[in-house]
Amino acid sequence: MPDLDPYTLFAGLAFSAAGGAAWVYGKRTSKMRPMLLGAALVGVPFLLNGIALWCAGAVLCALVVWP
Repeated sequence: MPDLDPYTLFAGLAFSAAGGAAWVYGKRTSKMRPMLLGAALVGVPFLLNGIALWCAGAVLCALVVWP
């Protein structure tokens, strides 16, 4: 059973929403990098939890906006 504390649930929701937005942005602008990072952000909450989720999500979000 995965860790279901409120902080992990919030992180999963926030990073999945950011990933969905990055995916839509990448699809509309025909850019592959935001699409791939968006897909990774949506998938990360299924694979990680706790502090690892926060760290991976923060890095992936930073890579979406990094030029």
